[in-house]
Amino acid sequence: MGPSQYHNQYRRNEISTSSQGRLIIMMYEGAIKFSTMAIQSIDKGDIAGQGKYINKTHDIINELSLALDLKKGGEVALRLESLYQYMLSQLTLANIKSDRKALETIIKILGPLSEAWEQLFNNTTNTGQGDHEPPKNIASKC
Repeated sequence: MGPSQYHNQYRRNEISTSSQGRLIIMMYEGAIKFSTMAIQSIDKGDIAGQGKYINKTHDIINELSLALDLKKGGEVALRLESLYQYMLSQLTLANIKSDRKALETIIKILGPLSEAWEQLFNNTTNTGQGDHEPPKNIASKC
């Protein structure tokens, strides 16, 4: 097994053992990463890369949208759904017109949402009792 295969296996294990909150944060991080990569592809004139990364971002945001529980989530879920639908339309525009501004708008929306979820996750997992250690940071050499 080569280094990239170990890294891929590690990521699969990390995803399969993560809590729902951590998975949501990972999805936001992935959407930001792929949006950034799509912008880089547009700048290079790489149409194939642009489409690939926009589609990956689209898939993540679509999953976030489908995972919303509009009954339990109330007004917050409705507002998130509206944002997700807006971002999906911006992704379509970005792909059709190679519009980096649309992707930059998506990143500007995703950044604060990711930070909010991170804060929420940290507040709900850190009870302040000091009876658990924070997870160890395992750095990949890939």
